[in-house]
Amino acid sequence: EWGGRPCDALELCVVDEELRKAEAPTYGVSTTHMVARAVLRCGNDRQREEIIPKAVRGEILIALGFTELECGSDLAAAQTRAVRNGDEWVINGSKMFTTNAHIGDYVFLLARTGASAKHDGLTVFLVPLDQPGIEAQAVRTISGERTNITYYRDARVHDAWRIGEANGGWRV
Repeated sequence: EWGGRPCDALELCVVDEELRKAEAPTYGVSTTHMVARAVLRCGNDRQREEIIPKAVRGEILIALGFTELECGSDLAAAQTRAVRNGDEWVINGSKMFTTNAHIGDYVFLLARTGASAKHDGLTVFLVPLDQPGIEAQAVRTISGERTNITYYRDARVHDAWRIGEANGGWRV
C-alpha cells in the first residue's frame, strides 16, 4: 500500500542478514524504517504519504533524537524544548547519540512541550535537518564509529510535522 514489498518477519531477517554480509550500512535503514512504522501508526495522512514511500525506497534517512547528556537514557527527563509559535514550534536544546544526523534528512525528535516534568509534557516531531539553527557535531565512539551531538538553536518545525498529539509524545 505504501510502496514497500509485503514480507513477513523471517523475510525481513534474511534481507537484514544479507545486507550485513555485504557490509552495507544498515543502521540508518533500520532507524528510518522504525520511524516509518511510528508514522504509519501515529502520524497523519500527509505524513504517511510523504514519509513512508520515501523510507521504503531508501530515499530518505531519519536519525533518532531522544538521548540528552543530562538525562542519559531516561527519555521522560528530556529537557530540549519546543515552544509553539503560530503554526510552528521553535526548538532549543541538544541531543546526544544522533547517529547519521550529519547526513540525515530528518530527526525523529522528542521535545518537552508542556509543564509536566515527566511523561505528559513530551511531543514528538519529524524535524528537517537542512535548516538554520541545527548543528551536528561529530562524536567518536570507542570503536571509532561516528555519532553526533546535535544542537538546536531556534530551529523550527511546522505543526504539520508533529507526530501524534501535543504533549502525547510518550504514547508515540
